[in-house]
Amino acid sequence: MKIGLLLLSSLCSISLALPAGGAELVFAVSTGSAMPMTRFHGDELTGGLLKDVGDALARELNARPRYLTLPRKRVEGALADGTVDLLCDLRPEWLDSKRWQWSDTVFSNNMIIVGRTGTAPLGKLRELAGARTGTITGYRYPVLDHELGPQFVRDDAASDDLNLRKLLRHRFDYMLTNSLYYDYQRRAHAERARLSRAVLAVEPFDTYCALAPGGKVLLAQVNRALLALRKNGRMQAILESYQPPN
Repeated sequence: MKIGLLLLSSLCSISLALPAGGAELVFAVSTGSAMPMTRFHGDELTGGLLKDVGDALARELNARPRYLTLPRKRVEGALADGTVDLLCDLRPEWLDSKRWQWSDTVFSNNMIIVGRTGTAPLGKLRELAGARTGTITGYRYPVLDHELGPQFVRDDAASDDLNLRKLLRHRFDYMLTNSLYYDYQRRAHAERARLSRAVLAVEPFDTYCALAPGGKVLLAQVNRALLALRKNGRMQAILESYQPPN
């Protein structure tokens, strides 16, 4: 009898946490990202991997997605004050609070250092010491901080696209980015012929969704939804849709 009551109580707790049909699920999206992760029209998120995955995730959770675009430094605060329900494409060491819950993997990616065609390729991280390097405002680069210390010279911009523009205009010779972004730009950018094929791999990394304990949606629900998207092929289809032809 006690086991039955405990099971009923658990089921009730889960059902109460599920978003009601048509309930709103709010995602915070950093304006520091760019295609293929995000496409913006003014302040509105209109496309990209984060929107397509967010739309699919919300559908699995029986909710309506809404996207709040914010500078990178403000996304965690929006989760802390309950303005948003989920932050996706992040890692625990990139945020301040240790109280967030983290989903299973959303994207697998690689941190890389890239340059222009004709720029001497880097053989190791130490060769970047003292060189002005394109980075994104509010982003953290623990590997570079550890390896180079004060010789890691950041040149911050608001987004990957602005950094790429600065790279192509010779404002600096190298920039930090990720392989999802750079592989896309090397096939889709108008000046792609000037983007070097040579990259220095910094580290592979996975990203996740962060959510607050006691929020609108449970961690188990998010993980079940992510698993469903993988099993039904939707996640792979979304990723493939952002791979331009060579």
